[in-house]
Amino acid sequence: MLSLDRQTASLTSLTHGRPALVALWATWCTACSRELGELDRLQARLGTEALVVAVAVGEPYERVADFLQTRRLAYAQLVDEDFKLSEALGERRVPATLVVDRNGTVRYSGGALDARALDALRSAIAQ
Repeated sequence: MLSLDRQTASLTSLTHGRPALVALWATWCTACSRELGELDRLQARLGTEALVVAVAVGEPYERVADFLQTRRLAYAQLVDEDFKLSEALGERRVPATLVVDRNGTVRYSGGALDARALDALRSAIAQ
């Protein structure tokens, strides 16, 4: 996977043992685009307690970078061109929201960001 600055990145290297809300998305997905701002506000509220990571799946880096260029998002963005992370997490649909605990174990898997995902994240933070 690549970060937006073209560095090789992994979920583990980003989270450093913190819980994370991982949002799988694609540029063509309207529901995904609507979530981008919500995820940004969530990261601002979380501070350093947990991390929000958006992972664009199945698309070329250039398309994702161009799509995000005009948006000022303060949370981690990764590009998974060949679905490696999404397959490792057991999820290929978009939008998909996963909550990963401090040990990297998926504790929640669902569709669009919703109250259940936020509850699962709160629980992962509390542990």
